[in-house]
Amino acid sequence: MVSKHLRLGIGVSRWLREGWWLLPILLSGLYVVSERTFYWTDFVVYQHRVTELVLAFQASFGLGVERIINSLNGDYNLLYVIPLLPISLVLGTSRLVYILSLIVLYGLPFVAVTAYLLRYLEPTVQPKTSFYRGVMLGGLIPMTWIPSLRGFPDTVGMLCVVAASCLYLGRKCWWRFSGIGGLLAVAVLFRRHFAYGGLAVGGAIALVELWLLLRSPPGTSAADLKQRLWHYGRNMAAMALSGLALLLLVAPGFTYRALTANHHAVYASFSFPIPESIDYFASAYGYLIWGLLIWGVWRRWRYQPLEARAGAFLLLWGGLAIAFQVFLLRYDSVHYTLHLTPLVIVGMSLLWRSLSRLPRQLLLGVLLLNLILALTPLGSQNLPGRHLFASTHPPLVRQDYQELLRLVATLHELTPHDEPVHLIAASSSLNRGLLRNAHWYNYAPESIPLSCQIPCGLEILGLPTADSNSIYPLEPLLAAEYIVLADPLQYHLPRQQQQVIAVPYQVFQESWAITKDFERLPDRFTLENEIRVSLYRRRRPTDWQTAVNTLIEMQSRFRDRPGLQSDWLNLNPRISLQGQYQGSNPANFAIESLSEPLHLLYIGDFANPQSVQLQVSPHPNSFPLVAHLLNSQGESIATSNLISESVTLTSEEPAAYLLLTLTPPSSMSVQLERLAVH
Repeated sequence: MVSKHLRLGIGVSRWLREGWWLLPILLSGLYVVSERTFYWTDFVVYQHRVTELVLAFQASFGLGVERIINSLNGDYNLLYVIPLLPISLVLGTSRLVYILSLIVLYGLPFVAVTAYLLRYLEPTVQPKTSFYRGVMLGGLIPMTWIPSLRGFPDTVGMLCVVAASCLYLGRKCWWRFSGIGGLLAVAVLFRRHFAYGGLAVGGAIALVELWLLLRSPPGTSAADLKQRLWHYGRNMAAMALSGLALLLLVAPGFTYRALTANHHAVYASFSFPIPESIDYFASAYGYLIWGLLIWGVWRRWRYQPLEARAGAFLLLWGGLAIAFQVFLLRYDSVHYTLHLTPLVIVGMSLLWRSLSRLPRQLLLGVLLLNLILALTPLGSQNLPGRHLFASTHPPLVRQDYQELLRLVATLHELTPHDEPVHLIAASSSLNRGLLRNAHWYNYAPESIPLSCQIPCGLEILGLPTADSNSIYPLEPLLAAEYIVLADPLQYHLPRQQQQVIAVPYQVFQESWAITKDFERLPDRFTLENEIRVSLYRRRRPTDWQTAVNTLIEMQSRFRDRPGLQSDWLNLNPRISLQGQYQGSNPANFAIESLSEPLHLLYIGDFANPQSVQLQVSPHPNSFPLVAHLLNSQGESIATSNLISESVTLTSEEPAAYLLLTLTPPSSMSVQLERLAVH
């Protein structure tokens, strides 16, 4: 009997060592099938891109390759799809297949490579022992899996960053620093925010190598010091230039934008205050886990210090990663936690080794409880000491599933010709992506056209929901045939950063003049969290005077001008206008077919508000252009026909806006080049 139990124990132990990879797959599958919801934005958009590429490859191998190549210079390319393609082509692109593909191809290798890193931090420990310990502890950290379970492919980027760290700490070879730069560049190609992960690792390497250089033993000759400086400069240049060369070779357009654009300003609305950022990243893993990690680092520092180079690199990498994510960027989405997850895994592993048997068992119990609270509905309960453990991310289940379907069905019936809908809501309970994906789930065509960017069908006007990367919310109101209004106001960022949502809500709550152009429909819907949804249908087009007055009131509600707002607004957004946001002054506009009057409003600064010059080069002579100067109340104070390439309008009171009206005699193509206001 003893022998039988002993053999059983040995068998279980061997399965845990060699079959560990099956458990995350099984649990992830259980997690996915437990969900009953409709996904939105980043939770599903990467899955949709996989489906689109699979459809392209099924149509033609060349078309699939072409789509991948064409995506390389975009901010969101399709490189992450390539490893997923064989599985998706064979098993399909369902949610279950997609998530399990992320776990198998990205999640498990990420855990394995992070565990492999330990062999360089603990050279006296048998590599297999440190590896299995790292795998076990890595699997118990919730944030190892949550980004993938939510649909993010970002783990592949962090996999490259950790691989670069292993290469640095591993055996020295002539191509080591070039390889590090290449791996960090590949991480950026997969997902651009890993530029900060690359800076953390690359910065740590540069500082450690400089520190080792400055620790030259006494008596080092000037020639030796000069040679060491040369080696340091060569290695750092190899790391930086190899990474930059790879980025320029694969994605030159993306690289140029990444180096020149002010991404921090564009995404400023998504940055939370530092105290909230600290709380988010601490809660993501659990305050108790961070406390144990800090205690473990202190114990190793005092009793079993790491080798100098490895210890310095680990501390600098961790310090820079925390500085970038917690104090600089301060974004609160689960995929950004990946920058810290390897450091948490390594820290817990170092703590584990420093403990005796009983404390290890207690630590294992804490980690198991932390994982359960993070991934199951149990974590949503208000349990004693709950705030000490990781924040909860259980399977997504909507209690208003049928009511949401009823809302989608109503919109489907109201818009048989894809009439534009403007949704005034942006929260996890109700948002544009949620409605469009719910509609796609129920009304997707049997044969998906290759031109479809999934989800296609329900035309909900796209509008960025953060002020720093948005425009004034006037044009969606002017373009909409239907309005979907949620009460109370639905937003997911601090309200002062989402005036682009709050102001249209106020338009209807306060019954601005523009609301007279709409009628309220009798349908009512009640969604989760007591959200009441109403529908409005357009009764008549909005005239330019009402549009201008609406803009003036909107501007008074914004603290700053939205980050992507150009100097020109289209007051007839039903008319497709290319080039509308491609610069401010001068501007270029093109209209394929103009058959009705078009009103363009200039809202930029005037060099002399009482003497304004309007210039178009070359001047279009086939239709009249009429310019109006408007004061701050939207009243016309000067008018002139533009009969040449330039006209000057003067007025006694300062101008605040300039309205340009184009009236074609018949349907025609129109192009305005170098439209400038002086």
